[in-house]
Amino acid sequence: MSAWAFIIMNNKVQEKTMNTLLTKSTLSAAIALTLVACSGGGGSSGGVAGIGGSGYISSGSVTGFGSVFVNGVEFETDTAEFEIEGETSGRSQTDLVEGMRVKVFGTISDDGVTGTATKVEFEDQLEGPVSSATFTEDADLENKTFTVLGVTVNINSVDTNFVGTTYDLIASGDNIQISGFFDDTGVLQATAVVEKDAFVAGTTIIEAKGTISALSSNDFTLTVGSATLTVNADGADTSQVTGGLANGQFVEVKGTITAVDGTSISATLVKLEDNNPAEGAEVEIEGIITDFSAATNTFKIDGIAIDASSTTLTKTPSTLTLVDGIKVEVEGPVSNGVLQANTLKLREGNVKVYAPASGVTENTADNTFTFTMTVSDDPVTVTVNKSTRLDDKVITETFAEAATKLGNQFLRVRGIPDGTNSIIATRARIEQPDDDVILQGVVDSKDSGNNTITVLGITVEVNGTTEFTDIDNTPFIGGQGNFFNGLVEGTTLVKIKDKDPVDGFADEVELQLP
Repeated sequence: MSAWAFIIMNNKVQEKTMNTLLTKSTLSAAIALTLVACSGGGGSSGGVAGIGGSGYISSGSVTGFGSVFVNGVEFETDTAEFEIEGETSGRSQTDLVEGMRVKVFGTISDDGVTGTATKVEFEDQLEGPVSSATFTEDADLENKTFTVLGVTVNINSVDTNFVGTTYDLIASGDNIQISGFFDDTGVLQATAVVEKDAFVAGTTIIEAKGTISALSSNDFTLTVGSATLTVNADGADTSQVTGGLANGQFVEVKGTITAVDGTSISATLVKLEDNNPAEGAEVEIEGIITDFSAATNTFKIDGIAIDASSTTLTKTPSTLTLVDGIKVEVEGPVSNGVLQANTLKLREGNVKVYAPASGVTENTADNTFTFTMTVSDDPVTVTVNKSTRLDDKVITETFAEAATKLGNQFLRVRGIPDGTNSIIATRARIEQPDDDVILQGVVDSKDSGNNTITVLGITVEVNGTTEFTDIDNTPFIGGQGNFFNGLVEGTTLVKIKDKDPVDGFADEVELQLP
């Protein structure tokens, strides 16, 4: 039975983690199948700045190298210009790491999975010292929160990529650069964290992006996520703010603070950030759904208006229900200032499988690779495509080589369901073969009489030694009986863990937030 639940760049071994903040909730919230993971905070989300020009534009997090992989497309970058934090001189692909959010300008091939970049731009979402002495960690020891410039940041032990620091070592006073996505509570879910030079009060340049309000002369409030900072721009360079500062503008502020926990910025630069894609451009964007209207099937990502009402819209998975808070990848042309979605993909998914894998089969027709993972003696078919983040891919490997080496390994896979016993992987990592087998997914069915739970078409047995836990990892009140009574088929998300697959029984079954 089983249970569910950047690499080498710049000559540094990087750890990985991800950006889903698990928060404590009630049982009723845990068993409500709402696809809420991370959501964007509107204009203050620190999003896709400066989308403009014509042609093809892809905005999202880097998932691999060799070339640069963004939104499932492998972009050739041999002749591309790299702009890193506004600088182009001496900049190259080696300045990037997995998890960094970039914009790629260029063309895409007819196959839809390869392209040529003419320019790659990177800007972080936040940079400054870790200001809180107290770190909050969830019961699973997978998510940790702290503050930077008053902004709450969440890091994940599996899915955030770390350079120069680690999930365990990050500490108060560390000066860090953060890429990620703001959720609906204003928390910045970090996809990449890079340690910078040591913080010096009044000297080190910090960076924040947000919306101006309460403007008075050169003083204003900057809203970043759910945090508010005060800014004095008396001596700042504002030449990149056409027409001068105004309330409602989304800007980047660089400057200094007087202490590690400071939230008052003496600005050296204020720069207008333009979110509007150019008319007629073909845009592909990764981000968090906000302002969703079920009546019109419209929403926003980082303030960009998106219309998903087309009857020919292709969704992956086909059963995807749009709601605020889910991370998606959207592609389509811009018409009348609105991105007209023709494809829409879920980018994370709540299915997890940690288990042994078979050999890998290449599917040349659609540039994908498949293999099976064994859970409770049953197979789960996994598909890997160029949108999948392969944590063990090194820069000298092609995508095909990195996918092939997953075969006959013990893997940790996260993804979205795509039919019975089948998932599309959004992330895959090779692990040690003695790891617990884990299966996480929505309950297909339950049978209290036979002591079984079925997830992803796989039926798992429980017995008197199985531990049942609530979403906060505490024993479930009422034990197995009450646990089974609370399970809602097709709705409740559970993680099943098997520490000894030979005995055929689950060791732990945990409720999970959707």
